[in-house]
Amino acid sequence: MAVTESRKKANAKWDAENMTTLGCRVKKDQAERFKAYCAEIGKTSNAVLRDYVLDCIGEKQNAE
Repeated sequence: MAVTESRKKANAKWDAENMTTLGCRVKKDQAERFKAYCAEIGKTSNAVLRDYVLDCIGEKQNAE
């Protein structure tokens, strides 16, 4: 089932009110090595970083 335009708009509104993006700058070779590490463990770089942030603040989620 396709996502309706109204659902997309509602999701975007919720994200704008409740979510933020964290970022950091690293050297290109470091980024490539990190992406390779993530691929090896079968996770996206976003998932690895999000898990680390949640662990640091004591909100680690259960293993998937």
